[in-house]
Amino acid sequence: MRARAAALVAALIVGVAAPIPAAPAVAATPVPLVDSYFDWLLASYDGVRNGLRRDIEHIYGNQFTVAGRPCSPASPCTVGGPRQSTAACTSLQFISVYLDQRAAYEQRSLSSVETGIIDEFANAVLAHRLTKNPNAPKIFDDAVAGTTDGQIRYFTSFGNAACGEALLAAHQATGTPGYLDAATGIGEFLLRMQDPRAYYLSYGIHPFVDGLGQPTTPPGGYVDQISSWSNLYSTISIWNLTAIAFLQRLETAVAPSDNRYGLSAATARQFLSTGLQAGADWYTFDFDSPTTSQNRVVAQSAYSADCRDNQWHRKGSCTYTNGQIAGGTLGTDMIEYGLAGLYDHERQLNGASSAAAAVATLYTTYTSLPGWHTASASDPLDCVDDTASGAVDPYYPPDNQGATPSGDAWDYDPHLSFGGFFRLTSPNVNAEAKYYDIVGFGVLAELRKELVPAKFTAGYQRLQQADRQDALYALLDRSLVAMFLPTRDTNDLDGDTDTTEYLCKGTRGTLPIAHNGLGILKAVGYAGTR
Repeated sequence: MRARAAALVAALIVGVAAPIPAAPAVAATPVPLVDSYFDWLLASYDGVRNGLRRDIEHIYGNQFTVAGRPCSPASPCTVGGPRQSTAACTSLQFISVYLDQRAAYEQRSLSSVETGIIDEFANAVLAHRLTKNPNAPKIFDDAVAGTTDGQIRYFTSFGNAACGEALLAAHQATGTPGYLDAATGIGEFLLRMQDPRAYYLSYGIHPFVDGLGQPTTPPGGYVDQISSWSNLYSTISIWNLTAIAFLQRLETAVAPSDNRYGLSAATARQFLSTGLQAGADWYTFDFDSPTTSQNRVVAQSAYSADCRDNQWHRKGSCTYTNGQIAGGTLGTDMIEYGLAGLYDHERQLNGASSAAAAVATLYTTYTSLPGWHTASASDPLDCVDDTASGAVDPYYPPDNQGATPSGDAWDYDPHLSFGGFFRLTSPNVNAEAKYYDIVGFGVLAELRKELVPAKFTAGYQRLQQADRQDALYALLDRSLVAMFLPTRDTNDLDGDTDTTEYLCKGTRGTLPIAHNGLGILKAVGYAGTR
């Protein structure tokens, strides 16, 4: 372990990450996966830590050149993905928990190098925060913006919950009071997103109105998003159940005399869990906004559905049939985050057994839904093997995530997640589902270990089989071989003004890596990986 720490110090001093080969050989004694994830998140490309980006893409093409270098399958070109605070916050949480557990395992305190790493990531996260002006209070004071690109910044409840969790983890690992203060500021932002009325009535706007158009109280969840123009968007999504887990944890850490964080979490749980029970993933509220041209309260369509009716829905549909939600598509990640948030909240209050009971029926319901793998349904799924083309087999055979993988190597893996995008109607839009399979293992790790331990074990073993350098590519394909998907050079990466060129692209996502690492640390523990 000390040799590993010394190597880490050397890497930080040199500041240059080793190149990432396209398909490296599997080491005889592979580094434990959580260590591999930690190393990758710390590595830098173009002077920026991988963990501070959303993703890094590797590309190649038949005649594709970037910065004067041909991009080949053996030596693909690297393109840094956008910076995003949610990805950076999830990385910060994983790194904080990882270093804290590692130090405990080695029976020592964190070193100055380790606390410096946490501080570096925390400072990068806090650079996205809008510092409040006491003379001009705003609803998004102390919130963390989604990105720093462009003049308009967006603040989401889901992303801020992730950042709040990360700052609490950084505080636990380092004891730095400022991290707890910043997490508390995010908690206050979420309270305002639960009831934003005071910030809009001065504009003659009622953010919430009933069926008769009269002002009413908020339903209890956290509004999805607000922008730096003070645009309040009219949707509430079930993945905001992550916020109730964070606020309950903040309640324990801060213990305010009025119990406001715990009460907020309880209210939001009651409302948001009804969406899961109804088989929906987003709610759209009605509002009275005579000044929408001034960008105060605006309707945000979800997959082209703009309902504004104070009801739960699925993506792309406002339809109800015989009083029941009809049509639309369920987004897997929203359901996974929602189930995990509900489980986490209940476990904090009443323990693991009670938490498992709270989500068991919901988990069974969702894993029983019919679904289709919609990734490149008619295109080749591998840029090299053009024989693998045509429609992809449906996800659910009779085994429904059983012990034996079904289908063929081009289906997504039932052991990692419960199903990519859920298509409750015939799939007519291609979407990359495998990313969600990978994220899903980490998000649901604790829950699945409690509810379906054999399936958790199978998924964890699948992860452990992946080689260390290419883990995220490998997980995209059941054969554990790096897989690239075909696309076009729409962004003119090579600068030749041709945006129709064929290229192949593979993505290493920060969120899948950080969430997988967190899931392993929570379900197995650092000691369990040794």
